[in-house]
Amino acid sequence: MFEPRKLHPISAVINFVKTLKDAALPLVIVFVLNGNMFRGDIEWIPLLIWIAVLLLVLSSGIIRWLRFTYRMEEGELRIEYGLIFRKKRYIPIDRIQSLDFSEGIFHRPLNLVKVSVETAGSTGSQSAEAELTAIKREEASELESLIFQEKNQRQTDIEPEDESVDLKKGGREKVYGMNMREIILMALTSGGAGVVISGVGVFFSQIMDVLPLGTIYDEILDWIQIGALIVAFTVLVVLLIAYGISIFLSILRYANFSVFLEADDLIITRGWLEKKQMTIPLNRIQGLRIEENLIRQPLGYATVTLISAGGSMQKDTDHQLRLLPMIRKKEIEKVLQPILSDYHIVRSFNKPPGRSKYRYMIRHSWFAFLAAIPISIFFFPYGLLSILGGILFAGLGWIAYHDAGWRIKDNQLTLRTRNIIKQTYVMKKHRIQAASVAQTLFQRNADLGSVRVTLKSGVGGSVAHCYYLEKVDTDQVLSWYKPPKQIESR
Repeated sequence: MFEPRKLHPISAVINFVKTLKDAALPLVIVFVLNGNMFRGDIEWIPLLIWIAVLLLVLSSGIIRWLRFTYRMEEGELRIEYGLIFRKKRYIPIDRIQSLDFSEGIFHRPLNLVKVSVETAGSTGSQSAEAELTAIKREEASELESLIFQEKNQRQTDIEPEDESVDLKKGGREKVYGMNMREIILMALTSGGAGVVISGVGVFFSQIMDVLPLGTIYDEILDWIQIGALIVAFTVLVVLLIAYGISIFLSILRYANFSVFLEADDLIITRGWLEKKQMTIPLNRIQGLRIEENLIRQPLGYATVTLISAGGSMQKDTDHQLRLLPMIRKKEIEKVLQPILSDYHIVRSFNKPPGRSKYRYMIRHSWFAFLAAIPISIFFFPYGLLSILGGILFAGLGWIAYHDAGWRIKDNQLTLRTRNIIKQTYVMKKHRIQAASVAQTLFQRNADLGSVRVTLKSGVGGSVAHCYYLEKVDTDQVLSWYKPPKQIESR
């Protein structure tokens, strides 16, 4: 692939639609506030300005498409682009970790894909190292094969004497998949409704200042007086609608979810309207996180997420790294065996001592009880019900105490903790970036300590905790993590 190639022309339309989506709120303000459209009195100047801006954006997208080229040459992926100033980006093959494919509603009818180039140096960036907005699927597969062959050839040149290394282990093997029944069950037990409600809240917070609140208040004043029952019913309907939307979005996101193993890469594919394919090199996996929310835990289900080094921030990373979005907990080790055979799922844990129980309860509930004081005073007597919130959080702390634990097995450390969701971190010793023990004055007097372990993940680190352990236990964790020379020097 030495001849420069262009993106598909639809990339200009995709960039235009993306810009239009980002400018949706300003457009609404222009049409509603300045236009007085509901009264038939339209201010044409702001409208014409926006039409001119949109035409300019569309034309610039067309010019950028005409100026954008990519090619493989001399062991590099070379991209040249620029509207006014010509820019060149050369990415060495050795730095490329993976190519991630995604198909939106503009891609699928034309058999196109968007290619995101992930490199070892894209950890701290806000986006992928490079993106090819729309190219033919055949070209994307050809590019992926060329990069794979080039990297294999270089590794063979470096280690020609090692004939036992099979760099191409057959084809793509499916190791896990979810059917529609499992996807619907996962959507029903997810916490996505809260995200939707938050989004609705943000939307209303943006438009409240522009609504004629005085007129609306006069119109609905009599309606409000009907009673709290209608208000409560309205809130219930809103919650049910938000819950339904979250279920629908989860089904769209995880439809056709499959995990494949190809050579030394994991390939995750998912999506209905927008089909995505993410490639994760096995050597970038830093650890595992097993999550159980309050609904799935009693049913025996959990979510397994990969903790991976590198990757961009604007890629819905948490969703894309979910290796097993929902699976029976007893089946996790069986599914992971062909993928990550050196990771072991621990069944029994070393627990915090009994004197830590009340510390867990106080840790989870102190803020709720503190907030209940002014609420009870200003909204007496109904405000006293807020004390129930503190009791519920104290109960959550009691559950967190029973869920907490740690276990060392050979070169693997497993930490389990709970805030609202129970999280179990499975970490290999050579992948841990840092381990530390924290002690407050009260913990020191009780001979307790808390363990904090950091793994490299994304732009920062993924942190695992286990609180209020015996001091001898925290010392054992640090001694296990420290190199032998450091232990002997103590």
